[in-house]
Amino acid sequence: MTEHEKSEKASSTSDQKYRKWRRKILLVIAILFLLLFPVISETYFRCAICSMFHTKWRIMGLGLPLYSWNRPTTSSDWYQANVETEHQHVWVQTSYMEGKTFYGLKTWMLQSSSLSTGPLVYLPLGHTVQKRIYQKSPDPQQAREIFLQLAHNEPYDSDAYKKQKEIWMRLTEWIESGMEDPWPFETQ
Repeated sequence: MTEHEKSEKASSTSDQKYRKWRRKILLVIAILFLLLFPVISETYFRCAICSMFHTKWRIMGLGLPLYSWNRPTTSSDWYQANVETEHQHVWVQTSYMEGKTFYGLKTWMLQSSSLSTGPLVYLPLGHTVQKRIYQKSPDPQQAREIFLQLAHNEPYDSDAYKKQKEIWMRLTEWIESGMEDPWPFETQ
């Protein structure tokens, strides 16, 4: 074997070792990316009418939907049994969102009022309180209309915004009184 052949064989062996190391490093980087980098955004919604929960998974940056699901609550079950058997949900996005990895591990969370689609999410409701409001109101349909008025943000300083703020304050005060005071709205 000549010196040239020995040199080529050594070079070929070192190239193979280099390629193996490069593949291993790329594999480790890919695994770390999938484990640590958020690729899924998880957003949370509540139905303004019945308080059912709804969750959406989307691909970050692209906004492409991956998966979504509904989760009934005691309020949504009660509402369906006592007020309306069926209704079209009016989803209000909460002010909270999470970033998840490809495997569903939470890597970050964000809480910002700019995420919310309406003031309903700021009421101290919870699904059990919303059910009690329906039960304590003289007319569940009127309570439903009040919740719908708080489902979406109205333009700041508009008359609709001022009305929304008044409804929100009256309802909040009534909830904080333990719902023992009279219903804070005129019955229709």
